[in-house]
Amino acid sequence: MNFYKRLKLKIKPHRRRLKLKVKYHLARLHRRRLNSTTFVAVSGSSAKTTSAKLTAEILSRFGFCRQTEDFNALDSVVRLLLSADRRTRYCVAELGASGPGTLDLSVRVFEPDIAVITVINREHYGAYRDIEEIAAEKEKVVAGLSPGGIAVLNIDDPLVRAIGERCRHRVIWFGEDEEAALRLVEARSCWPEPLTLRVAFEGRTYEVATKLHGVHMAVPVLAALGVAVAADVLLEEAIPALARVSPPDGRMQEVACGDDVTFIRDDWKAPLWSMEAPLAFLRNARAARKIAVIGTISDSTGDYGPKYRKLAKAYREVADKVVFVGPHALRGLRKGRNADPRVKGFLHIRNAAEFLRGELKRGDLVLLKGTNKQDHLLRLLIAHKDAIRCWDIQCEAGYFCTRCSKLFDPSCSAVDGPPDSLPSRGTASVVVGLGNPGERFSDTPHNVGHRVLDAVAKALGGAWREDPDGWICTVGLNGDAVHLFKPGSWMNDSGPVVRRFLGRVGTGLQNCIIVHDDVNLAFGDVRMKPDGGDAGHKGMRSVLAEFETEGVCRMRIGTAPDKGRRDIKQHVLAKFSKEQKTTLAPVIETAGDLLMAHLRNRIGSGGQG
Repeated sequence: MNFYKRLKLKIKPHRRRLKLKVKYHLARLHRRRLNSTTFVAVSGSSAKTTSAKLTAEILSRFGFCRQTEDFNALDSVVRLLLSADRRTRYCVAELGASGPGTLDLSVRVFEPDIAVITVINREHYGAYRDIEEIAAEKEKVVAGLSPGGIAVLNIDDPLVRAIGERCRHRVIWFGEDEEAALRLVEARSCWPEPLTLRVAFEGRTYEVATKLHGVHMAVPVLAALGVAVAADVLLEEAIPALARVSPPDGRMQEVACGDDVTFIRDDWKAPLWSMEAPLAFLRNARAARKIAVIGTISDSTGDYGPKYRKLAKAYREVADKVVFVGPHALRGLRKGRNADPRVKGFLHIRNAAEFLRGELKRGDLVLLKGTNKQDHLLRLLIAHKDAIRCWDIQCEAGYFCTRCSKLFDPSCSAVDGPPDSLPSRGTASVVVGLGNPGERFSDTPHNVGHRVLDAVAKALGGAWREDPDGWICTVGLNGDAVHLFKPGSWMNDSGPVVRRFLGRVGTGLQNCIIVHDDVNLAFGDVRMKPDGGDAGHKGMRSVLAEFETEGVCRMRIGTAPDKGRRDIKQHVLAKFSKEQKTTLAPVIETAGDLLMAHLRNRIGSGGQG
């Protein structure tokens, strides 16, 4: 890459930030000129998008209405304001928070006349210390109300209620509590019938029909009706609008297939606390068979094992089949004699699609519950109808696959169909050192796996030779051959290359050791691990997903960043400092000795261990 290209890459983010800053100030000035527009802000840990969509549908019947599209960050709010003009009667903005202070500018530029908070729960665990800090961030939407503004709040949520009790503006409460102005009397949702509510307001009871599914979707319906009341719209005129609104993409969205299989997509995000609502939906649904497909739990810390096992137990009670998909898919499975045939786990979504293709029958109801950015479970639905080409398990696009050009791209490397069969179970020992190809990565944390193998090759008098898949060095140990292999692929695509190499040397993963860096271990710490998940390491994730197993022996070299440094991606690709190089040299040597001792022990015990 030449100097000008590198300079352009460095300048581009700064230009983007400067452009947003200019637009932000223009939007603030423009907001002051829109005196006849009512500005509605919707926030909360969930139900924001549905609440905003229902609200916009109601208000659009009484005047021209604009709404934020796609995402709920500052740039989306700014675009909304700049698109409004004097004929715009209502502006509805979804305001999302991803960390402390992220709502400040959005609230300041939007200055809502009506502020909605749906529910508050644990999310963005890496950014917020506790749930009270999340509540304080959401409260800014209410605190930022314009003079004479109105708050529409969920009285059933203790944290939202506390915000309302501190609020100096008028509050319209909604919920099941007796003190709610808009009180939920009854909510019925029994698929295939959609959600129907009975709501009490000012001495009258109203029947509210919707196209939504799940009783938990009563929250956005009540929130939208609360906005109608705040905007002086009669409920008799607001309620009919709700019967026409389909749920937003990925929010308990019903998708019927031509073969009488129906999918319910709740695949936008899946924090642990959100798993109970779709569980209740499945419990009440009427279908020939119910299949629950569960992806990655988002916003979670600690050991994933107990969480997934608990989910497996709960969903097994209401579903005929439970399918886990993603890097932690095997955590919810019972093993050995206790294995439950009703519960399946697939580290690679491609294999899950192949399983469902042969499993689904007419009349089946399939719930997709996952986190889009990690799982892209939508591909399971699309693959049920069409042959797709992209099965990338490392994709982190923040939008659904239907907007991606790779989905049906013939040139996409991850082609349709399941991976090849596993390599034969030979006895040759293989050590794989993960890393990135190229001299510029040789002295970075991500390439310590390469360096450990270099140390072993040197100690045993081996020589490296180039190979189409990387670099190979075959050495003798206790009279047996040991193949050292450094994949020539990028770290995140290690799995397919490792599979090909093991197949060529005629051995299996049970005779393989993976050496890689680990930012979760103290710098210089060396650990052997017989199996387990990927712990966030995308190279290991690729290997585990390719072989559909967590039973891979690996050596982990600790490369934890300095305290306070959060940009892990930048850390693993940055050159070691002089001090780190000094610390690392004996660590690499020790790791090489430990690896050779481990290999001698495995060879001596007939390849087991």
